[in-house]
Amino acid sequence: MECTYAQIDLNSYVAKYVDEMGCSLEEACRELGIELSKVFNSEEKNNY
Repeated sequence: MECTYAQIDLNSYVAKYVDEMGCSLEEACRELGIELSKVFNSEEKNNY
């Protein structure tokens, strides 16, 4: 079973990581292995 996150949960996770690590959004996505286009993308949220 593949583990997937709801968009809001992913956004919160990345935002917390950025805050705690003091890095940029781009750096956080790279370090977490998440595509930047999948985070804080209102177009993606509207597809649900």
